[in-house]
Amino acid sequence: MSIATKNFVYGMEIGEEIIVELDRGKNILVCLMLKGEPDEAGNVSIYFKVNGQLRNVIIKDRSVKVDKLENVKVDASDPKQIGAPLQGLLSSVLVKKNQEVKKNQPLFVIEAMKMETTVTATEEGIVDRVQLSGGSLVNSEDLVLVLK
Repeated sequence: MSIATKNFVYGMEIGEEIIVELDRGKNILVCLMLKGEPDEAGNVSIYFKVNGQLRNVIIKDRSVKVDKLENVKVDASDPKQIGAPLQGLLSSVLVKKNQEVKKNQPLFVIEAMKMETTVTATEEGIVDRVQLSGGSLVNSEDLVLVLK
């Protein structure tokens, strides 16, 4: 495959057309049409034509600073830490700090794809800390609460 050094190192300008040689005698015509603005995750949509057909790709713009907040993850070696089993909305936390909980007592509810999942206590204990409140978005293994 052969791409001009300028285009390989610096990229293309909007409206610029180049010929890319794939193999001996096999060429494609590439024209950069539009470069979108970065989204909150730093992803940019790039629109271009390949042999006259419109295509697009989404790429990560590493020059954009992204402030991504992540929740604390569960320590798998500590059975007292209870986390979200799946990604979704933490719709409600059913216990409070210093509340006594029994085995199989509901602790919190997560909504995902119009379904609710209730997470229950695997053992008896007292709630030491509630890490996340209702209305928070959670990913799998995000720490929700800790028992003592």
